[in-house]
Parts: sequence; structure tokens; C-alpha cells
Amino acid sequence: MATFSSSDLRARDQRLLEKFEKEKYEYERKIQKIKYRADETAKELFDAVHRGNRLARSLGFENVYEAQVFIDSAEHDVLFRDCFSRVQLLEAQLVSEKKEAEISQARIRNLEDDQALQEQVDRLRTELRYVSISHHGETA
Repeated sequence: MATFSSSDLRARDQRLLEKFEKEKYEYERKIQKIKYRADETAKELFDAVHRGNRLARSLGFENVYEAQVFIDSAEHDVLFRDCFSRVQLLEAQLVSEKKEAEISQARIRNLEDDQALQEQVDRLRTELRYVSISHHGETA
């Protein structure tokens, strides 16, 4: 039968305690890494949700779900970037058309002014003929 002395038991207990402490430290380190990754993932998820909702509001929707339903139910396969480019092109054309309309309106006003001036010239010529005729009639 083997006999154990208290010093042998203390040495064994010390080894077990050291092994336990080492394993405990490793598990605590793993837990800290997992907590850190979980916190980072939660932050990323929070940021992604808020970026998505901000994007949806920029597009005129309440949230990402509403925007996705609208896009999924659209009759056409049109990309937003293409739509935005088309809107920019149409806005530029509208500005150009407005300028052309202003120029046309100015030309119309000038023509109307020219026509009014021509009518005045015609009236003056008529008056001059009348004066000339009546003046010739008096001298005769």
C-alpha cells in the first residue's frame, strides 16, 4: 500500500491548482475575445441598420423594408443610379428649355414692339398723306 505524505499532497494540489488557474486564464481570455467580437459585431450591426435607414429616408422611404418592397414590386428593372442620372439629365434639359423659352418670349416682345412701332409709322404716314393732301387742297 502506498503512503502519501502531506508534502506530496501539497505538491499534487499545487500542480492541480496551477493547471486549473492556467485553464481558467485561457477560458477567461477566450471569453474576453468573444465579448469583444460580440461588441464589435453589435456596433457594426447598429451602424449598418442606421446607414440603411438613413439611405431609405434619403430615397423617400420610411425604412429599408419599405424601400425594398417598393423596389421589388417595381415593373421595371431600373437601377437607382440610372434613374438619378436620368433625372440630372432631364433637369439640365429643363434649365436649357427654360432659357430658350425666355429668349423666345423676349423675341416675341421685340416683334410685338416692332409691330406696334410699324403701326405707329403707318399711322404717321397716313396722317402725313392726309396733311399733305389737305395742304395741297388749300393751295390749289
